[in-house]
Formats: sequence, structure tokens, C-alpha cells
Amino acid sequence: MLYNNSPTIDMITFETKILPGNFSLIAIDLGYSRETATCGLMHDGIDVPIVLTFGDAIIHVKECINKKRFCILVMEAVLSTFHNLKGNPDIRGDFEKGRGWYYGPGVITLASALRFLKVLRNEVSKDARVILSEAFLSFKKGRSNHSKDAKIIYDQFRKTQPEIIREGTEPILEFISGVPSVRVFNE
Repeated sequence: MLYNNSPTIDMITFETKILPGNFSLIAIDLGYSRETATCGLMHDGIDVPIVLTFGDAIIHVKECINKKRFCILVMEAVLSTFHNLKGNPDIRGDFEKGRGWYYGPGVITLASALRFLKVLRNEVSKDARVILSEAFLSFKKGRSNHSKDAKIIYDQFRKTQPEIIREGTEPILEFISGVPSVRVFNE
């Protein structure tokens, strides 16, 4: 059953430190639409990326995590924020110059990530270990091919170094332990 609203004392905390070991990789280009399939998904259990609705993507990722138990979940969505000394939103690092997280598509991915992770947290086994990382596709100028984007993230993740993130950057949710790394992907 999806969207279990019963209170659970023991829920997972999403981790952020990439550890050595045999972790399955799940890459999602997170979309947010009432009816349209806008979430591209690629993971170790499939050969070709798929496109799903937002709700179906949560179900699919939940099933993958519950099956694999140890996963790195890479989301093309805003997973951290930075606010300057005046309290205003600001870029998290040089990788965001000209494409800040706090306007345009960044805000939509922030909203979708908030909902996705809150629901997912209630649905996955408390014994699962999920490490979060953020994907930033620098080439996107507008709408894109969601399955292609998920495949790019999946194929390049382990070969791509994390970006430098500004001191004071914070995770978007209190149950994310630390600030997720950000990796920039080019087409």
C-alpha cells in the first residue's frame, strides 16, 4: 500500500556520505505533474530507463529499495538550500551560477523532492540504507527527455566528482543526515 499514514516510530534516515561497498544505484530525473509521466528512472534492476508518473515513481523506487536494501538514490532535484546573511536564498556553489535552485525549474524540483522523500520515508523498510545524492544536469534549458536524463545520471554517476558546496548549505528535510553531494552532468 502506498501512502501509509500510520505513525511509525522507526523510520529510516536518509544518509549522504557515499561509502565504499556494494550499493545499488537508482537514478531519477524527478518530475512533478498531475497526470503526465514526467519521472525518468534507471536502476541496477533494469536494462532500459523508464518514464513514470510521480506516484508510480515513488512506488517503483520503494520496491527497488526494499528489494536491494543498500542503495544510492541520485535525484535530479534540489536536495539542499543555502541562504545568505540577509536570510535570502542564494546559490550553493559555482555550479549553480545562472541556474539557482530558488527560481524556475529548481523550485519545482524542490517541491517534488520534499513530497517524494516524505512519502518514501514512510514506505521503505526501516532496515534499508539509502544514501542520497543530487544530480544537476547543466545542459538542460527547458523540457527534456526524462528517460534519457535518468540514463545519463546512472551511467556517469560513479565517474563524476562531487561539486564544492558553500558552507552553511542545509538539507531540505530534517531526516536527511548531512548535505547531499551534488554532481554536475553534461549531455
